[in-house]
Amino acid sequence: MKKWRSVFFVCLVLMLLTLQVSADMGPKPRLTITVTNPPQEPYYLDLLVQNEGGYEPELDPQEYQASMLEDLRSLESEGWYPAYSGGHTYAPLWGDLIGQVSGENRTHTFGYVGLPDQYRIIIATESGEVQVSDIQTRKVLQSHITFDYPSCKVTSTPVWISYLVQFACTFLSTLLIEGLILCLFRFRLRENWLVFLLMNLGTQILLTATMGVSLIRYGTISAYFTMVPVEGIILAAEVLISIYLLHGYTKKRRALFALCANLTSCITGFLLMSPIFQLIVSL
Repeated sequence: MKKWRSVFFVCLVLMLLTLQVSADMGPKPRLTITVTNPPQEPYYLDLLVQNEGGYEPELDPQEYQASMLEDLRSLESEGWYPAYSGGHTYAPLWGDLIGQVSGENRTHTFGYVGLPDQYRIIIATESGEVQVSDIQTRKVLQSHITFDYPSCKVTSTPVWISYLVQFACTFLSTLLIEGLILCLFRFRLRENWLVFLLMNLGTQILLTATMGVSLIRYGTISAYFTMVPVEGIILAAEVLISIYLLHGYTKKRRALFALCANLTSCITGFLLMSPIFQLIVSL
């Protein structure tokens, strides 16, 4: 048992060493806005924030129409300032005022560490029309929302769907992998399926409430580091549950099964982290 425990922690250390090399390569905050029924004339779209900031904007004002940039400032008297075009952030922010054609719609993307948690969307057209959304709050690291121009209505995929997708991916993969290992250790499914199912259901709920939340809100790097202590707790729990509740063979064999199953599913979860994040972001 000590041998398997040592192998488990060596693998975790190797994972952490890999992360330290590539920590700066983790996903950054990003907001993608799809404008439906966009204006039939040139327009600019920006985010409004409630701080005056002071970060130098990355765009060159000479490349844009001055009157439209000025219209993006039309709510400054009410305490709302243009985040990207006005440089009203405390950290770098990149964005796209003009947007990209996406069928009959247009898509605008804003991102990096200066992306605000709370914001409003503002559209200023060439003819001088201005539309502003209600206050929006970012609940995930990378999100996609839809802004209907005529109605100013903002819609997005509910956050609970992201958590459901994350749980389903990790739970089903864990059941498949650990179920196969259970069979390889020759434990009878008929006698152990309920304990096996409930054990993994409980541990995956814990994993979603910790690592899953970290993944969706802060990205893969944060999730990797959260995963280490949580997997240690799950390992200890599954070993104890297997020793005392599984049927058949010796306690040592049950413990070895739990160690092998947990180590294998942990490595699989580590490898699947990035693909799962990309799947969630695409929703």
